[in-house]
Amino acid sequence: MAFLLQALKNIVRKAGYTVVRGDIRQQVKNNTSYLELPPHLLSNARVCTNRYEVLKNLPIGGTAVEVGVAYGDFSMHILNSLKPDLFIAIDSFEITAGNEPWGRHTLQELQCSHQEYYTRQFFEQIQSGKMLVKRGLSWDMLEQLPNNSIDYIYVDSDHSYESVSKEIAILKLKLKPQGIVHFNDYTYFDQNALRPYGVPKAVHEFMLQENYELLYLCLHTQGFYDVVLRKVLI
Repeated sequence: MAFLLQALKNIVRKAGYTVVRGDIRQQVKNNTSYLELPPHLLSNARVCTNRYEVLKNLPIGGTAVEVGVAYGDFSMHILNSLKPDLFIAIDSFEITAGNEPWGRHTLQELQCSHQEYYTRQFFEQIQSGKMLVKRGLSWDMLEQLPNNSIDYIYVDSDHSYESVSKEIAILKLKLKPQGIVHFNDYTYFDQNALRPYGVPKAVHEFMLQENYELLYLCLHTQGFYDVVLRKVLI
């Protein structure tokens, strides 16, 4: 039965159609935020060309955290632009050779694991003590960090509403009073993976509940926007 089902899927794909599970539209609707942000949380907002450019406008030094480092491409930008005193890289490191995202074959070509590839790139920073690499679930690894210790955090792991909400519940305790939180993939739907995202809903709830303002909306050519937030101090 499984063989026949797979054969049918292959025929459908060759015909130019995509096979998806469940009601995607309903999932997207469930992840939609109906919470309108008040003007005072948007009054200082600016639009930035992309996520790389926005780093040039953020404070340097301190402790920076990246949740979901993938191959380390954005890690390098954070290090070069923000020059943190300490950089903490958090990831589950579950990418495997032969099953890599974005059409890459890096691990397969170099015959190494995901974590090995990442740590090789930042060997000097790790050896000097300026970088810590923590493997595990994002909320578990964030829980290990001291409260009120993070100056900047970039969140780019699982993009479901449930996961982002769990991360927010912990990271809000770890941020300094004027710490910057930077969310990737502020969109409702990944048109490439045909996967609903819950980032906007979780972010809007966070902004309203914790009084965080939008500093930057970072554009992206395919609509995978970023948002940069900071707490409003009264």
